[in-house]
Amino acid sequence: MLPFRFVFTALLLFPLTQDGRPEFLRWSAEDLSERNGVLSTRMRSDQSAHETLVDYGNPSGAHRIRFIRHDADGVAEQHVGIEDVVFVQSGSGSVVVGGDLVGRTGGIGEYTGTDIEGGVEYAVGAGDVIHIPADVPHRYLVPDGGHVTYVLVRVPALTEAFVPDDAPVLTFDPPGFAIWRESELRNRHVVLTGQVRPDRSARETLADFGSPTRSHRFRYIHRDADGVPEIHDDIIDLVFVKSGAGMVVVGGEMLNRRGSLGSGIAGGTEYPVTAGDVLHIPAKTPHGYLIPDGGHITYVLVRVPAFFR
Repeated sequence: MLPFRFVFTALLLFPLTQDGRPEFLRWSAEDLSERNGVLSTRMRSDQSAHETLVDYGNPSGAHRIRFIRHDADGVAEQHVGIEDVVFVQSGSGSVVVGGDLVGRTGGIGEYTGTDIEGGVEYAVGAGDVIHIPADVPHRYLVPDGGHVTYVLVRVPALTEAFVPDDAPVLTFDPPGFAIWRESELRNRHVVLTGQVRPDRSARETLADFGSPTRSHRFRYIHRDADGVPEIHDDIIDLVFVKSGAGMVVVGGEMLNRRGSLGSGIAGGTEYPVTAGDVLHIPAKTPHGYLIPDGGHITYVLVRVPAFFR
């Protein structure tokens, strides 16, 4: 057990630090399910509905997290300088990526169209994690009577990339696109449980797009004991919890910090986490995971570059 004590407090929606940055945020699986139900009653004429969960105020439109539901085929989109990271919360359908926008309109880096010509279609379903690179047309398709609802994280595109030699080779088309389906992640979880290290964790890199600051990385992490506390000065952690349950401790003061790690956290706050939850851990925030005896937690970690106004 980490050498510190915590007091659980209720999480306010979209709390801000003194400099205006969003603080730690957790959207539980139950909360997202309820929000999805509300969105289903707020459909616009194009049979879509959305809400903004977090907005850092980046003028580029990056560093924004949205919750989106489609009850019919979506509008074809293209974002210059913005990557889409998607966690599918419920429903199923497909996403078309690549090719060219038909009837392209818009400007200042944001374009829409009536369709996509020459794209590749991939099936999507609840629990999938998707990466759509910048400047790539994409469109969600929904079968009659169905829906697809997802958390969308808008990530600023890399301007320089130095992909390490040991980065996983992605074989999807178009280049830079990736999808990790729920079934694949379950299988990978089984493999990780057989690769646990002495610190009772196991991990693999799903994708590394070559940021010098080690942002723009997707990792899959399994823990069956308390984790070492961490802090990242220039990285936001976006976490999609895939299985298990435990607690995450955030805030307070890192003890005996060496680099990004420490021996404990003093004065942090403890929050429950379980499968289906989505977490936002801002930069410069100590955090650590606590796992009950005999339990585990497994999650996809997306490292997003920090933004400070």
